[in-house]
Amino acid sequence: MNGFDRRKQEKMNYILKAAFELFRNQGFETVKMTDVAEKANVSKVSIYNFFGSKEELLRQVIYDYMDRKAEEFKELMNSNLSFTEKYKLLVDVKLDSMNDLTDGQTDGLLNYNVLASPQVQQFLQTYTETKIKPFYIDFIEQGKREGEIDNDLSTETILMYMQLIGGITTGPLTMKQRLDIGKLFFYGLRGKE
Repeated sequence: MNGFDRRKQEKMNYILKAAFELFRNQGFETVKMTDVAEKANVSKVSIYNFFGSKEELLRQVIYDYMDRKAEEFKELMNSNLSFTEKYKLLVDVKLDSMNDLTDGQTDGLLNYNVLASPQVQQFLQTYTETKIKPFYIDFIEQGKREGEIDNDLSTETILMYMQLIGGITTGPLTMKQRLDIGKLFFYGLRGKE
């Protein structure tokens, strides 16, 4: 990467980081592009040149966040930890991720209108199929080998169940409802062990 491309990428990274923090803390609707430009120490014109619109900036912020989380997920899944150890860490990572995306007062990055947009839905579906699903398959198979998952359940059925739960969380829910669904998924009705 030459110097120009490196500076361009650095500037885009500053913008993504600033937008993430602002959208998370203040909510997408209330943040103005001038707020992002000021926080990133760039011109508003630069943001529009790189991203085109506020909605596209938010999509790119979500994509960037997912890439970072996918790397963490990949490291966890490729570790030598047992299924149970990975599972406990995965629960924490998932619940922390939901908290990362909102300050508890606003829906932050979990804006229903953005999540429901066809571009984001297509991206999430493709991203999950190509980057996340292979790790989940390996994880489920490890759980079966170690006797932590019922061998009578097919991997495809477990994946379908996970997909159903994931579909529920993209609806117009409050943050508390999203966290509760996450807890139900990971711990069932009895809660933590």
